[in-house]
Amino acid sequence: MIDKVHARLVGGVSTLALVLALGDVAQAGEAMTTASGQPAPAAEAPPVQAQDVPADGNAVTEVVVTGFRNSLQRALELKRSNTGVVDSILAEDIAKFPDNNLAESIQRIPGVAISRDQGEGRALSVRGLGPDFTRVRINGMEAQASTDGYGGANRGRGFDFNVFASELFNRIDVRKTPSADVEEGSLGATVDLTTGHPFDYKGFKLAASAQAGYNDQTEKTRPRLALLVSNTFADDRLGALFSIAYSKTAVNFQQSSSGLWNQGTGDGGWCRPTTGTGGLCDVPAAEFAHATEIYNLASAPTTYYPRFMRYVQGLGKTERLGLTGSLQWAPDEDTKVTLDGLFSRYKVNRDDWPLEAIGFSRGASQGGKPEMLVRDMILDADNTLQYGLFDNVDMRSEHNRDVFSTDFGQWTLNGEHKFGDKFSLDGVVGYSYSDFDNFNDISTQIDRFNVDGYSIDIRPKGQYLPAISYGFDVTNPALWYFGPTVTQPGGTGPTGPEIRLRPNYTDNSYKTVQLNGKYALSDGFSIRAGANWKQYDFNAQSYRYALGEANFPAIPSGYTIQSLTEQFCGLGNMKVPSPTPTCWTTPNIDAFAAAYDIYGDTGRTALSQSVASVRGENRSVREEDRTGYLMANFDQGLGTWRVRGDLGVRYVETKQTSTFYTNVPTTVNPAGFVQTTVERAYDDTLPSMNLVAEPNDKLLIRFSAAKVMARPALGNLAAATTVSVAGGSRSVSTGNANLDPYRAKTADFSVEWYPKPGVILSAGLFYKKISTYVQTITTVAPYSSTGLPVSLLDGTGVNANDDFSITNVVNTPGGPLKGLELNYQQPLDFLPKALRGFGLLANYTYVDSDIDYFASTAAGAQTISAPLLNLSKNAYNATLYYERGKAQARISVNYRDKYLTAVPGRYNQDVQGNLSTTFLDGSASYKVSDQLSFSIDALNLTNEKDISYVDSKTQRFENYRIGGRQFYLGVRYTY
Repeated sequence: MIDKVHARLVGGVSTLALVLALGDVAQAGEAMTTASGQPAPAAEAPPVQAQDVPADGNAVTEVVVTGFRNSLQRALELKRSNTGVVDSILAEDIAKFPDNNLAESIQRIPGVAISRDQGEGRALSVRGLGPDFTRVRINGMEAQASTDGYGGANRGRGFDFNVFASELFNRIDVRKTPSADVEEGSLGATVDLTTGHPFDYKGFKLAASAQAGYNDQTEKTRPRLALLVSNTFADDRLGALFSIAYSKTAVNFQQSSSGLWNQGTGDGGWCRPTTGTGGLCDVPAAEFAHATEIYNLASAPTTYYPRFMRYVQGLGKTERLGLTGSLQWAPDEDTKVTLDGLFSRYKVNRDDWPLEAIGFSRGASQGGKPEMLVRDMILDADNTLQYGLFDNVDMRSEHNRDVFSTDFGQWTLNGEHKFGDKFSLDGVVGYSYSDFDNFNDISTQIDRFNVDGYSIDIRPKGQYLPAISYGFDVTNPALWYFGPTVTQPGGTGPTGPEIRLRPNYTDNSYKTVQLNGKYALSDGFSIRAGANWKQYDFNAQSYRYALGEANFPAIPSGYTIQSLTEQFCGLGNMKVPSPTPTCWTTPNIDAFAAAYDIYGDTGRTALSQSVASVRGENRSVREEDRTGYLMANFDQGLGTWRVRGDLGVRYVETKQTSTFYTNVPTTVNPAGFVQTTVERAYDDTLPSMNLVAEPNDKLLIRFSAAKVMARPALGNLAAATTVSVAGGSRSVSTGNANLDPYRAKTADFSVEWYPKPGVILSAGLFYKKISTYVQTITTVAPYSSTGLPVSLLDGTGVNANDDFSITNVVNTPGGPLKGLELNYQQPLDFLPKALRGFGLLANYTYVDSDIDYFASTAAGAQTISAPLLNLSKNAYNATLYYERGKAQARISVNYRDKYLTAVPGRYNQDVQGNLSTTFLDGSASYKVSDQLSFSIDALNLTNEKDISYVDSKTQRFENYRIGGRQFYLGVRYTY
């Protein structure tokens, strides 16, 4: 429906005809999708500025349809008309999305939570199911975009939304229930992104915007620009559109980190005190009793200490460029052809400077912790270190640089044609790619060995901001070392600083062809059928120095430790407690590059893919999917009720080819490294039903049920494999190219009340019975059960029927997931006249799911009952907006409960996770004229912290990170 319409009609054109011409609601009962499950033609979604109505020469039509409130109202019409549970977000004006980031817009939808990276929303979880369970389609074609960040490189199936500028899109649909005509592969949701099309606007349109973005932590201003030009020709039968969006953002992240937590016996224990021996851990006789007491306390297996407590300063920038183009041709009213192109480049350049006590994470072979003397230690009630004083501690200063980019491109050709009133065809041919390039992933390090008087004290400001004394002048370069590994005095093994260059690349691509047909048997009953072919290719490559990352030669002639280092100062916003240094000596990457030719790829810096630490990251997967579906759509009267919906079945065949390295040292192949390819195929039959009952024109009752599937994680399908045969010991450590997909049965029930246009009050229940999950476990079984080629056993003296200890990724029973969604949206028109213009959006989601995880990979290990990864039990968001006359403003709050990221966690922890977050954002604009407006946006007003933790009970912190508030001041012009 429309917010404000003024029409003066001469010539018998009715108001109803005008509304239909505007494309506000196509038909009351028709789902807003094509037969292929793609978003409905964009003319039904974006704002319409004006539309001429055919009449005599005196007919004049004036239409004003703009604003945030109107986009909300039209999104509700889409939700209401759909047969499934679908929530939509629409641009409030030409090329003007309501948020600066797609993920941050989608989080306003009930059931959606996001994870943030480098200050922006990056990935989605829908109804407790993480990014790998959510599929994304762009202009009707499945796509994958992956990048890197503080959250790590994405080499899975999850989609990174921060790759795109939000200005490139004018509509998002989040489809939470499946139907037979929507492609398989999701347990959580299918997200449809739609770019602009010339037929959305009719005639010549132009929109341009410019913003200055300022971050209060970086104290830098960067630009954000966007332009859209669209026109239609030949009586609106031919159209062309072009858009471009460009932005830069300054990055300043300040972080404290524990490096995770170890137990007293971890890394080989501490240095046992002696007296009178002159050894490394000798103490005066008067202190021996106390030193022994503290040693026993520190060495207890119940004592927890940080592996390398540190502060990190990160500085950099992100740069984003996006382009779209669209050509549309409608030779007659029954035919439309659309050619879309999309390109995006997302680039990050970031430097990090950590300062840490690396000795806590070094074992006996590295001359680390077993050399360290504990002089004093205070624990809390959970046996976690609160204060510690140590001697013989190894220190490290690092300078890390990460420069990476993701190029995304997609081309789609969509066509549709009606053969009379009953039969129509539509189809799409498309190709998309996402190329991630991270050649410049480098770390340079300098060390200082065996420092006395190092202390950690988290009592003054709590665990997130420890007071650290390093025991020496960290700003004096002469006290630092770089060169070959050395055996420290009294030490048990060699150690030394490193240079790490770790280039890595990830390429994803899709090819698809689909054809769909629809036949109307009667006014209220139609049949849809279609077929789809899709090929997905994933390829990951990584490199390391062939000669290792340590033991570089001594500093070359002409260089000194002073010329290879520089002074760095940071951490100003964290207000770290004294005596923690905020300036220290750090390596200079550019000086190291010149001295050691670290990018040279020759001699000492030659790169290799076969280094043991990186072979597992070189892998590829190809999936070829063939699907067909049959679905009936119905819309009938049942007494005084209206009943509509769809009932169908989808059949899919999946063929997977996984390629990875296998390590099998034998007499035939002493090196042991073999590239292995495993093929696998399976099929699924997926019935689905969506039913909508309408007792009256204000109330909807929905019920949906389906079988769904999602394909396994790429890293599990193609993982490094090691086969070892040593006497009677036979073991296999591997991924599992034969994994079955995740499978589940789902059911949804909801009630929606629409008392008047723009208002909804709804409640929904959802349930998913996940019948197959993926876990790592060790079992004893014949080699043949792994599915690996028997040829890998050549020269081992055993055969495929012999038993092996197999550490593998296997399918296990999952568990139930259940939840509740509440949604309320209303313009507050009932307020006194002076307060008219306010409106409210609010929703709440509760999700509960516990499944059994194996506590370790040991055979017969106990299980841990814990929620699904990425599941927040409670989440809510609310927006209060004001829109009246020329002014518009809104403020939004978004809350997400803590969630798990790993079960079990590393270093004997039961879990790893992220703590809850609350983000507060605001925006305001003023329209000077119909063409010109000014705006201000503010993101993360409370400077919310990003905190990860380990241990479900004590929640010891892993990382504590702040990134600052972001502000945008902008101007916008439309024509």
